[in-house]
Amino acid sequence: MRTIVPIEQLCDDWVVLFMILSFVLVSVTIGSDMPQVLKSLRSMFNFRKSDGQLVYAPLSLFGLILATMHIAISVGTLVYLFTGSGLLTYTETPLQSVLSQSVLVLLFIVLKIILYIVVNGIICSKHYIPSQHFRWISFYIMVQALNGAIALVLSLLIIYIHIPVQVAVIVYILLAILLEIGILFKLFSAFFKKKCSVLVFFIYLCALEIAPCFLAWFLVK
Repeated sequence: MRTIVPIEQLCDDWVVLFMILSFVLVSVTIGSDMPQVLKSLRSMFNFRKSDGQLVYAPLSLFGLILATMHIAISVGTLVYLFTGSGLLTYTETPLQSVLSQSVLVLLFIVLKIILYIVVNGIICSKHYIPSQHFRWISFYIMVQALNGAIALVLSLLIIYIHIPVQVAVIVYILLAILLEIGILFKLFSAFFKKKCSVLVFFIYLCALEIAPCFLAWFLVK
């Protein structure tokens, strides 16, 4: 039976520094144009729009890179706090552990971006989806940046308010599922609705949503 490690032993100055860095990154990316970001998120959950209208967040290439770093650090920190509180016994320092978790998250995000670019490009060449599919990368990163912001807030609550780590992770998973539902709905309504069969969309989901999750689970396990 694994012993539960107090949060105070998991959190040092490096972990706090990572969270501060993550806060700065999200502030200068999605936080710098919050009205447009909120408008984009509202369009994701506007299920009544018959035309599948999608408002894209205005993120530059540099902004996308910073937002991706924010996602990796925030989610990596939350995973570190969760696994280090009883699931795993870390032999590394907190700095090394957070870095290793963040690198895994970063690799997963990069894999998803590459898959989106390649698969969307192939389907676009067959005229199944519109040519502006590259703009979807900006939208996906923006949504995941919000995911990272949720992870950051929960990590702060774990460390300073001392909420149970398991409760924080359950809340994070529920909110992440909600965001994923919005992403899947907008994928279908913006790219596939009235343009192809449900079977094509299912194959698309297997390639870009289901397969990467199974691959990440296999590598982590």
